[in-house]
Amino acid sequence: MRLAIADPPYLGRAARNYGPGADLKGFGQGPNTGHSGNPRQTLTHPDAALWDDPETHRRLVEHLVADYDGWAIAMASDNLRHYLQWTPPDTRVAAWLKPRPVPTGARVTPSWEPVLVYIPRGRRDRSTGAVMADRFACPPPQTFVGAKPRPWTRWVLDMLGYDQDADSVDDLFPGSGSVAWEIAQAVIL
Repeated sequence: MRLAIADPPYLGRAARNYGPGADLKGFGQGPNTGHSGNPRQTLTHPDAALWDDPETHRRLVEHLVADYDGWAIAMASDNLRHYLQWTPPDTRVAAWLKPRPVPTGARVTPSWEPVLVYIPRGRRDRSTGAVMADRFACPPPQTFVGAKPRPWTRWVLDMLGYDQDADSVDDLFPGSGSVAWEIAQAVIL
């Protein structure tokens, strides 16, 4: 089956976090570092502002529904109201709980993020694999805004029922490289 993990720039935060002039101080282990301290090509993206438009996110959902058997999308909690109107009714809402959330300057610090998961048909009942919780607790890495911890990817792959012998997984937003790294580790195991 064809699977995808999408961790796009969050709606309403893209230009601020990834656009030219983004404030990236305090993230990473030095200038231009990724999830493990390795140099990254860039911390910003010139088209980041496109992701502050809900229409861009709606088109992403259309692409996932049309081109993949199963998929997951990460987002900020206030993005959920948009995404739920665009996703199929049998899409699951899972929660990544962040025990030590990154302070945002807002009055209420977000301590969880929704992950919408469209489990491939034929993998939705307990007879097709391990039973998974729809919540996962793991602190965010202290690298840069939007980076996911490696165990987060394993959790998402498990929810999708990933089978290394039968599936391919596309990481649609490579960012830190953490998702691609974990997918590669799952294939090796």
